[in-house]
Amino acid sequence: MPTVTFLPGYRKVTVPGGTTILDAARAAGLSMNVVCGGQGKCGKCLVFIKEGTATFDRDKYRRFFSDDEIARGACLACQATVVGDVLVNVPAESLIQEQKILVEVPGQEGIPFNPAVRKYVVRLEPPSLDDTTPDLTRVLEGIEKQGGPPPTSIYAPLDVLCFLPLVLRRNEWNATATVALAPVGYRLSSVDGGDTSERLYGAAVDLGTTTVVAYLWSLTDGRILATASNYNRQISCGEDILSRVNFSRKSGLSQLQQLATESINEALTTAADTAGIDREEIFEVMVAGNTVMTHLFLGIDPAYMITEPYIPVVRRMLSTGAGQIGIAAHRNAEVYTFPAVSNFIGGDIIADILATGMTDREEATLMVDIGTNFEAVLGNSDWMLSCAGAAGPALEGGEVLFGMRANPGAIERVAIDAETLTPTCSTINGVRPRGICGSGLIDLLAELLRTCVIDRTGRINLDISHPRVRKGQYYPEYVVAWKKETSVGKDIVMTENDIRNLIMSKAAIHGACMTLLDAAGLEPGDIGRVCFAGAFGNYLNKENAITVGLIPEMPLDRVENIGNGAITGANIALINRKRRKELDAIARRITYIELNAEPSFMDRYTSSCFLPHTDFTLFPHVQQMLEACRAKQGVRSWQA
Repeated sequence: MPTVTFLPGYRKVTVPGGTTILDAARAAGLSMNVVCGGQGKCGKCLVFIKEGTATFDRDKYRRFFSDDEIARGACLACQATVVGDVLVNVPAESLIQEQKILVEVPGQEGIPFNPAVRKYVVRLEPPSLDDTTPDLTRVLEGIEKQGGPPPTSIYAPLDVLCFLPLVLRRNEWNATATVALAPVGYRLSSVDGGDTSERLYGAAVDLGTTTVVAYLWSLTDGRILATASNYNRQISCGEDILSRVNFSRKSGLSQLQQLATESINEALTTAADTAGIDREEIFEVMVAGNTVMTHLFLGIDPAYMITEPYIPVVRRMLSTGAGQIGIAAHRNAEVYTFPAVSNFIGGDIIADILATGMTDREEATLMVDIGTNFEAVLGNSDWMLSCAGAAGPALEGGEVLFGMRANPGAIERVAIDAETLTPTCSTINGVRPRGICGSGLIDLLAELLRTCVIDRTGRINLDISHPRVRKGQYYPEYVVAWKKETSVGKDIVMTENDIRNLIMSKAAIHGACMTLLDAAGLEPGDIGRVCFAGAFGNYLNKENAITVGLIPEMPLDRVENIGNGAITGANIALINRKRRKELDAIARRITYIELNAEPSFMDRYTSSCFLPHTDFTLFPHVQQMLEACRAKQGVRSWQA
């Protein structure tokens, strides 16, 4: 079998002939940057064949490479297949790098503190011939005397019973009992010698498709002790949900479960080390993830979620012992996962809803969580409607020539001077630009519209005589950064094709929002507030989002960035037992609307494929702004 050697690290792997270089890289332990899931659409997995042979249709993907790169043997790892021994150079930008992961979230200090696990210090009378009360009964009665639940409501696991007699006698009948509220009754999680009442901790986890975020809490006084984040190691088995489900169907379920557990454990270990605590003292873990991620994390087969009639195994909230699934916490710690509404409205969205507080408000809230897919929920304390759809990878850097994730060097903020058409850009970590991430793409789209570089259909005005506005090799384009200013050795541009893909992505989101409003019998003005959830929404410029028609127009003070709603919701459910009990009820109250089966959605989508919309009356302030900009530049106002 052929041997593939990857530079610069000289990693070698032997694979069957016909294996893609991408799969060979995964086998060698390299995490390639494949935003499109290996479909050859994003051009991010650039590699160079130094020696040997690999088949690759270079003409088909010519648009992704410069002449110099082609001369050096450029190809896409996901589309090139191994024929014989081959030496491959992998540029640093083609590997998954440190990402700007949203960890800090607002409003944590306002969560009412009422945890579901507590410790009770018991000082017991030793047994005698006159008092032959069993050890367990003696402990449970001691718990009740300290204000705990009655003995008949507490379940004791076998491993606690096995250690109980030795712990009590070695510590002269002084002990600390940890009692957790279980789905039915209470559970005696542990009995330790002496007074350990101050050492009681819990963790909230956002198990995302790409990243994992963990918060470590003191469950005695409600303090956040540490936070940590890292990549979800499942990336090595596929960038997106569909590819991971397909991987699991090929006998990969146990591997995906293990990788999810390892990813969470890495975050928990980092947080515990930062806080200076023992992971064995973590007694509860609350995990928020989408429906597929929850199934994979628990080792439940998700295969039937992607075939008709698209049914998950479970939607309700589940609790599992940490020892059963390998979570690095106390062996009897309970690990909770959020409930789901459907295959596409999962536990992460229930956590978002908890974070918005919409279930406590009379006013209508529209919550939008945007990634490669998007989810939207509209509702209040009485009702909720939801939908989900494919935003397309454009907003996460896919299908945009210089699009990228929020890695160092990504342009995240853009403003264009209306007089000179000169852009002012800021990049993540302040380094030389390598590409443009989602928030920067929305900024750029809005700025190009404001300065009349593009019209409302997204076409670039080549009549503008300016070096940044030019006819590119394949499409008209605007130069965001000159070659000498970048770290990639080429001009960073926004092409007309990129703009078209972005408009299609934003149209899907706006069309979905309007479909929810139609179903509720509401108009945009009836929305009390809009909440953007997730990293993309947190860094999004609200005014620019409205300018391009990503969401319905409304006063900016009604638009909120709630940050990482999934981790906020997980934090709430971890430290507030009342809120946790409500999760299943919240999920049952949500009506899911299947956009593909909703006749009005396609009309709404088509109407949204303009900037900001075909109907300017829906965006009166944007209309006034654009007309003022055009008048200032001597450009006549026109209607679509």
